[in-house]
Amino acid sequence: MPTIRPWDAAPLRRAFAGLDPAGLAQEWLRHNPAYRRDHAATMMTGKVDAEAWRVCARRWGLRFPSRS
Repeated sequence: MPTIRPWDAAPLRRAFAGLDPAGLAQEWLRHNPAYRRDHAATMMTGKVDAEAWRVCARRWGLRFPSRS
């Protein structure tokens, strides 16, 4: 992502113009170093640990639609 000066928000607005709130949140998380570290640490458990994923999701305010 290019560096945006605080007084030049037009390129940033254009980059995110087509995103809905969920898409914007996803982009924010994708670029957040703390989230990336947390996600990587959860992945490194080496197995599908549902409780670890629930804890990670809760920590970052993630919600997943329930399956029917």
